[in-house]
Amino acid sequence: MAERPLGVTIVAILWIIGGLITLFGGIGFVVLFGEALGSLMEPFGVIYMILGILGIILGIGALSAWSWVWTGGIVITIIDLIMGFASFFSTGLISIVISALILWYLFRPDVKAYFGKT
Repeated sequence: MAERPLGVTIVAILWIIGGLITLFGGIGFVVLFGEALGSLMEPFGVIYMILGILGIILGIGALSAWSWVWTGGIVITIIDLIMGFASFFSTGLISIVISALILWYLFRPDVKAYFGKT
């Protein structure tokens, strides 16, 4: 296995932090809006919690060089890129730039080698 590139560590930390924020946001969504607006809004909070857990798992997997994390990271980053275009006029531009950089980085030869995708 190749040595972990510094950028993978940075992306992994970003995935973990983003996952924690999304997880706690989902919990807050269920607790606050679920009570106020009834069970109609709870599924959105549950979806956020699942996405948060997935982000945490991707971050841990990136630090551990799990080979499927590269593919999962590509899929999640493309979804983030699409969501960035959907919210272009609020925070979308920052999201688009970050997602594009992560996507470009994941296709670098040393990163692919780290995940065993050469």
